Amino acid sequence: MASKEKVDPRFKYIGFDVHPGKAKPFWESEEERKKYEKRVTEQQEGVQPERAFSFIHVEMVSRADKFFLTLGNLILIVGLFLPWFRFTYGESAVQFSGLGVLANLGFVGSLASWSGIAAQLEVVVLSVLIVLAPLVGILNLAMLYRGKGAEDRYLRGVKNSSRLFFLLMILWLFVLVLAAIGFAMPFGNLGIPQIGMESFNLLAFLTTASVGFYLTFAASWLNSTMALFL
Repeated sequence: MASKEKVDPRFKYIGFDVHPGKAKPFWESEEERKKYEKRVTEQQEGVQPERAFSFIHVEMVSRADKFFLTLGNLILIVGLFLPWFRFTYGESAVQFSGLGVLANLGFVGSLASWSGIAAQLEVVVLSVLIVLAPLVGILNLAMLYRGKGAEDRYLRGVKNSSRLFFLLMILWLFVLVLAAIGFAMPFGNLGIPQIGMESFNLLAFLTTASVGFYLTFAASWLNSTMALFL
């Protein structure tokens, strides 16, 4: 009696044991078949067709990135004209915009010269920050909205100008650290109750700071964060 031939179990999972019946058409449509034949023909003729998905077609700077960078840049520019410091002098409320701080730099600098090196550095770094913030905003806007031309050149221009936001954040760090260190007030609080009688510290700095200061800081932080992902 002839022995029954053993069949490899793998063959049970191939073909009609698993998917019985007529095999489905390979092409979903005649149009798909023609597209494939065209691509093969082009490859044979030396033409390299682009893939269905290619990073060539992905926007280098997305619409979301462009929106938030634009918003931050506009705040940096407008911030120059907003109140940076606000305090009470006598019975009057006094405020200084970024431009106002620069216009009174001579007076502020002369007071700082009596308070030591920390106060003088605070005035210098803060003045540079007030000037630089809107200039960086204008430059980055120009890079964002210039004629694109070559994509790599456009992206390089946006990236290079966006790196300046890191410089702004370094200046902000210096401003806050110097305020935290504090410095003496040899002439008292000059009639400004928000400032301590003997020293100027971080609390006094943040108490007298106003909307222009905080918005410019927020815009600098926003744009430097966006620059990390470009």
